[in-house]
Amino acid sequence: MGVPARSPRLRGRGTQTEVLRGALDRVASGGQAIILIEGEAGIGKTRLLEETLADAASRGMQVVAGCADELDQARPFGLLAGAFGCHQGCGDPRRAAIAGLLSASAGRAGEGPVTVTSDPGLQFRVVDAFGDLLEVLALSGPVVVGADDLQWADPSSLVTLAAMGRRVADLPVAIIGCFRPAPRTAELDGAVHALQAAGARHLTLPPLPAGAVGELVSEILSAEPGPDLLTEISGAAGNPLFVTELLAALQHEGAIQVSEGRAEVAEATLPQTLRLTILRRLSFLSENTLQVLRAASILGSVFSLTDLALISGRPAIGLAPALIEAVRSRVLEDDGAQLRFRHDLIRDSIYEGLPASVRRGMHREVAVRLAQSGAPVLRVAEHFARGADEGDGQAIEWLIRAAREAAPGSPAAAASLLDRVIMIMQPDDPRRDRLLIEYAGSVMLVGRVTDAEMISRQLLGRRHDPAVEGAARMCLGRALLAQGRLRDGLAEMELVAESPLVTEAERVAARAFAGFARLSIGDLDGAATAAAQASSAALAADDPFSASIARTTLAIVSASRGQLDDALNSAEDALQRAEDSLARHGRQYPVQVSCGYILIELDRLEEARSTLQAGRRLNEERGARWPLPTFEVILGLERFLAGQWDDALAELESCLALAGELGEENYTVNLANAIVALISFHRDDLNRAAAAEQAANQDLQRRGAQFARWAVWPQALLQEASGQTAQALETLITPLQENARSGIVAEYPVMGPDLVRLAVAEGDIGLARRVAAAVADVSSRNDVAWLRGAALRCQGLADNDAETLAAAADAYAAATRPLELALASEDAATAFVKQGDSERALPLLDRAIAIYEGIDAERDLARANAVLRRAGVRRGVRGPRNRPRFGWQSLTPTERTVVVLVADGLSNPQIGERLFISRRTVQTHLAHVFAKVGLSSRAQLAAQVARRREAG
Repeated sequence: MGVPARSPRLRGRGTQTEVLRGALDRVASGGQAIILIEGEAGIGKTRLLEETLADAASRGMQVVAGCADELDQARPFGLLAGAFGCHQGCGDPRRAAIAGLLSASAGRAGEGPVTVTSDPGLQFRVVDAFGDLLEVLALSGPVVVGADDLQWADPSSLVTLAAMGRRVADLPVAIIGCFRPAPRTAELDGAVHALQAAGARHLTLPPLPAGAVGELVSEILSAEPGPDLLTEISGAAGNPLFVTELLAALQHEGAIQVSEGRAEVAEATLPQTLRLTILRRLSFLSENTLQVLRAASILGSVFSLTDLALISGRPAIGLAPALIEAVRSRVLEDDGAQLRFRHDLIRDSIYEGLPASVRRGMHREVAVRLAQSGAPVLRVAEHFARGADEGDGQAIEWLIRAAREAAPGSPAAAASLLDRVIMIMQPDDPRRDRLLIEYAGSVMLVGRVTDAEMISRQLLGRRHDPAVEGAARMCLGRALLAQGRLRDGLAEMELVAESPLVTEAERVAARAFAGFARLSIGDLDGAATAAAQASSAALAADDPFSASIARTTLAIVSASRGQLDDALNSAEDALQRAEDSLARHGRQYPVQVSCGYILIELDRLEEARSTLQAGRRLNEERGARWPLPTFEVILGLERFLAGQWDDALAELESCLALAGELGEENYTVNLANAIVALISFHRDDLNRAAAAEQAANQDLQRRGAQFARWAVWPQALLQEASGQTAQALETLITPLQENARSGIVAEYPVMGPDLVRLAVAEGDIGLARRVAAAVADVSSRNDVAWLRGAALRCQGLADNDAETLAAAADAYAAATRPLELALASEDAATAFVKQGDSERALPLLDRAIAIYEGIDAERDLARANAVLRRAGVRRGVRGPRNRPRFGWQSLTPTERTVVVLVADGLSNPQIGERLFISRRTVQTHLAHVFAKVGLSSRAQLAAQVARRREAG
């Protein structure tokens, strides 16, 4: 057809080529690079990507390349499974394992509707598995991942690419993604924003400049273009593919004349659009070839000869002549396994050249034939979706099957398929209401909570199938709770619990969630009543999920009332019932979180950590991501109380990062920020403390009432530090008094000592003694060392009694909370100094100072040294008290261990397993290490470790 077999040289992309070469240089030196290339169809994105991947391969880099297809958007992980070669029977165990996970979703098709309680865990298991695979590949050498046509990518692949960008920041990995400006899905937008947050550079390809267009024409024609030809070619608007196709059309019509090395155009009428240009060019093909290409265009940009034979009803041998002509004419390309259109625009032109009714009919015929041949559900459903008329029962059934198959691996794909089902269903179809709520459940799982609320409200606001009343109200209630609208959500749950139209399972679940909602708004009595009813009903109905929620609610109610033994009994019962449930269905609710938290309150920190780590690992294995930030924040709390503050910060930063990925806005984020604020305050980093405190208090009403103390505690300390003692006292006492009216007394031992101290400073001795009495009451009900210490400390501060304060320090010494021990020791020493008894004060001060130095509590250390000076003691010259902030000596013990394991070649998941922390926390530790020692990649770190080892 006059088009050269060799592609013309890439022109007019010097700036972009340099950027991409620089990206490969960074990867070659051990760093990460992310490049996003955006441009219209035919502008040269694919060509630029191909040349970059070829450059990477010539450098010895590992290349992973894939291209999304318009008709494959509903297949979970389709883009990345193809790019990484993950298929059954693959020789690589990691790739085979991923293929096994993906095939598991197909086996679950049709097992039940997609609802808000459906578990999208498979998606996140596969996301993590792809991340593990990329990390392992990168540990053996630089990797370049190229992904083309991301505008067609399935949502799960986009989620995974975004996760990869965050995960491999310290590894030699390049991620290069290409996409058109339109269509632009929400999932693509999310991936682009996530990759930009991870440092991606965004390149937008402009039209080729006039000079580059002239050079391109000259190379294709082997002649200099004349002015008239360049004028005609200007209609291509600098699009390289359009230029090529226009030239081809002109050549085939004999409209270009070459004389003495100059090419000029004779008078010709050019098509006005690219599609018409391409169709005009293709008209030179034989009619047989054009018919075959029209059938192939229905299958998409990529197709197999087997499928083409199946849907055309012609044997492969009969199709061969037409396909050979198409390949020779460079309309099609053969990659050895499949055939593909040389460019999407060629396929689109052929496809859109068919009348809409013909396209629809052909898609339906393809769907029927694929179904008869046993083709995958998702492929069949895609063609039914494109070929169905309103009320097409066969199409509806296939789309429903496809949605349920896609849901475990891609809730977003399931939502899209269900949306199509509803669009083609007739308004009076008896299945429509049920599917509408199933659709609401799927969009809820995707995170479109307000959409789920709207769908549920619209259905409930009109005449609807009474059988979906419970599911619709449950979905609405869950959506409201997820938005923090606790009282509105509670009202919906109670309507379900009292409705005669719902099933017993829905009634039980509603009571369980009603108990949780009442707990969150501080109604302990209502929470206990609802949870007790739900627990009995759930056990009778053999509903382990609802039972887990109810028993956990009862545990937190008891803990909030200061009845820790009862709380632990309920939590352990919930945990045991979850373990004993059929297929361990009760594990879907993270009961280990509450059990671990109560163990922390009981000062059994090692048991708490073990329980929380086991729960986190279990949820990671299941792919249940939504509870993971909660596990990490409670683990951060445990590390904070244990005095392992650097490890606590790593857990908390990991929690906040993951919560950001998941879009979580509940108490977890507030609690994490509050603990960060407390650590920063004690370390005298008041700017960071203030920023974290403000983040913790942004949305006080949306935080669970049981954690309200953590939001106001750093706020009050910062107010006191700025001289606002009265305001600090008010900040602390107001939520405590509100909680006490609700029966929540677990707050008092935590904040009581600071509250008593502030009350004494403000001269309100009566308040100080009332608070001390409340703390003593909680302590009297629990045989726990730190609670005894808190009660004695409050009493000693209220009464200004040095002996009682010394007894408080002794009580804390039997506990596992070093900060509290140091503060109590300092209080006692201060009281003895005021009495002139330096002999009693000095050992207490030495203990406090040693603890402050060990945890880098600089603010507290300065205060204790001031007390020491008041006692008349001048300390001699000492060595450095604290670790330096930067350099190798600044690394914490955990960071040093992580560094050694990185140098030994272990991946983040392997390091996490070795240290019993999450791979995200490992990544946080590494980020701290890189910042402290001035490095940016694992390769640089390993080299530094090797040099230090050689130096001894």
